[in-house]
Amino acid sequence: MVLDTLEITLAIVIAIGTIVSSAALGVRWLVKHYLQELKTNGGSSLKDQVNRLEARMDQSETWGKETYRKVEKLDHQIDDLYVKFIEYLSNKNK
Repeated sequence: MVLDTLEITLAIVIAIGTIVSSAALGVRWLVKHYLQELKTNGGSSLKDQVNRLEARMDQSETWGKETYRKVEKLDHQIDDLYVKFIEYLSNKNK
């Protein structure tokens, strides 16, 4: 009877130890592979993809600012041409 209780207790302790160690190894494996994904590896990692997106956004922002400056410059040139045209028309009627 005591031997049966000891065997059952030992089996339960071994089963719990096996379950806990399996879970710990599973978590360790997941963390290791998750952290591996955050390291750059030449293109396919999550960090590489985020870096590429940031670079594209910076480039788009630069192009947007340049385009805005060009539009402003064209707007001023059109205003100047309009003024010159009005002056031309007023001088022509004299």
